[in-house]
Amino acid sequence: MIAELARELAHVGIRGRQRQRILTELADHLACDATADLGDPRELAQQFADDLAVQTTRRAALWSFGALALVAVAVGVPEVTLPRVPDIFGGRSPLLAAPATLAVVLGAQIAFAAGCLAVLRALRRPQDVTLVRRRTAVAVAAGAATALGSALYALNFWDEVPMWWGLLAVGAAATALLPLAAPAAACIRATRLRVSSRDPAPGLAADLGSAASPLAIGGAAVLLILLGTSVAERSLTEGALRGGFEAVAFATCFLALRRPLALGD
Repeated sequence: MIAELARELAHVGIRGRQRQRILTELADHLACDATADLGDPRELAQQFADDLAVQTTRRAALWSFGALALVAVAVGVPEVTLPRVPDIFGGRSPLLAAPATLAVVLGAQIAFAAGCLAVLRALRRPQDVTLVRRRTAVAVAAGAATALGSALYALNFWDEVPMWWGLLAVGAAATALLPLAAPAAACIRATRLRVSSRDPAPGLAADLGSAASPLAIGGAAVLLILLGTSVAERSLTEGALRGGFEAVAFATCFLALRRPLALGD
């Protein structure tokens, strides 16, 4: 029984100390009651894998949310301390400035949305392990892209900004990558566990309620950017341009991530 269970545990991805702990506990149980019926080893191993997958995946989602909050601080501090925004054509190359800006702007929004949705699903429907894993992985990757984009921006405008600011931006970006290591490692460990087949996870309504609408969310984000920029820049034209960019970016990201992150109904 123990030997067969050991093979089945390895088959579903439970190895190392976790497998040894399970085997030790069951061996002690059988030593106390040799006639105990523990069930089919394959089904028992799968049950252990499902339970561990829920725990590790939920932990990774929570860790990623906390890590992304630290990334936001690390990237945000250089942004608010920048003495003067340099001309986008004044750096070393627009080919560096454009991807750096996109990485920061889009990466931050994707990380925030995916991170929040991962935590919501992990708390409300922890059995949707595969979906929580995907959302967490996207959030961590987007957070890393945000940090790297911030560093690339500083390097591109190195000669246009004060030395102290360039060092701050690059150092903060490097520091921001460190807290992402823990949820990234947790995601990798979680994917090693083979969960039993389940029905497809429900869409966005399971996270935000039946009234949730991607169109309404996108429209609210565009309107917020349009009004906020118009007031801050004192220019309706500038607000319209940034609002239009936000609309295109939201639509593109929604279409690209709709199925992987279950953003539909």
